[in-house]
This record gives sequence, C-alpha cells and structure tokens, in this order.
Amino acid sequence: MMNIFRTVGIITASVAAIVSCSCQQKKTYPVLFLAQESRDDPSGYTSGKHFYYFQGRAYTRMPVMTLNHFASFRSELDPTDGSYGITLYAKPEYRMHLYTHTLEKRGLLMLPVVNGLAMEPMRIEPVTDGILKIWNGLNGYDLKMIAKTVKPINPEIEEKRYLDEDPRPRPKLPKGAKPRRDFTGRPVGEIFN
Repeated sequence: MMNIFRTVGIITASVAAIVSCSCQQKKTYPVLFLAQESRDDPSGYTSGKHFYYFQGRAYTRMPVMTLNHFASFRSELDPTDGSYGITLYAKPEYRMHLYTHTLEKRGLLMLPVVNGLAMEPMRIEPVTDGILKIWNGLNGYDLKMIAKTVKPINPEIEEKRYLDEDPRPRPKLPKGAKPRRDFTGRPVGEIFN
C-alpha cells in the first residue's frame, strides 16, 4: 500500500515538473519601446511605480512594443560612431496595435531601451507599415541576442557582425545621487544611456 502512494507521488511530481517546464516562456533579450507620458511629471496624479524617467521626461513602464512583437530585422552600420542601427518589422497581428498606440501618442517621444540602456528617443508619428527603427547605439552582442528571438533578413551579413561578449560598460549612478521618489515615497526607476 505504501509503495502505491510513493509511486503515485513520484508520477505526480514528474508530471508537475514537465507541465511547469513546458509552460515557462522563453526569456527574450530586453528590447522595449516606451511611450512618453503626456505630462513630464505625472507623479501628481498617480504613483511613480508606473513610470521610468529619462532626461527629465516620464515614460510608461508598460512597453508599446517588445522584441516578441517583431518577425524580422535588418541592421545597418552607423558611419558616425561605428555602432549599429536596426530596423524591426512587426508581425502582421501587431501592426494595428502599433498603429493605434502611435496615433494616440502622436507628437510625443518613444524611447527604445535595449538591455536596460536608453537609445536615442524618437518623435512619434503614426506607424502604418509596422516598421520601427533604432537609429544607432547597438553593438554586435545586441544583434546576436536579438537574432535569438527575431529572424534576421540577411543572416549571412548579420552573423559577421555578432559578438559573443557585450563590450559596453554598464552606467553607474553618480556619487551622492539620490533616486527620485514619487508622492508615496517609493523610488522611481530611471533609465540611463
């Protein structure tokens, strides 16, 4: 009788392990497109936990698009600084989502954030073709990690640009810097470049 319970327990644990492994989502490289809030200091009407700050502007934490929303990409070398820019092509089912968000936020800024670092913000205009660009600031490691989620249009060109290690130094807070706090006293996230 004890062996039956032990066998049932082992089978149940095995099934639970298989189910939990199959339900976990594949972790993607963090590439986010954040929309600017309509007011530069929204802390007066809501908690700062819903916003990131970059160069004095508030951006919503809920991204308009992530890497999972894109089907393919193409990179270009930026001749001014030797970094890469990237053109991302949205999956057909997310093109209307991108269009409605950009139409709603027209004239504000969209902040691309790659692995926690802010890239150059861009002015939002309605996107009807499902294409978003990051103009520069990416390196070969970023391209390699993006290619794990999004299919490169020209793999033979892209693979020559890949790097195994990220050569970019992580930004550090200046000494004596105090984090910005919202009206409840919670620290508000800041993004650096």
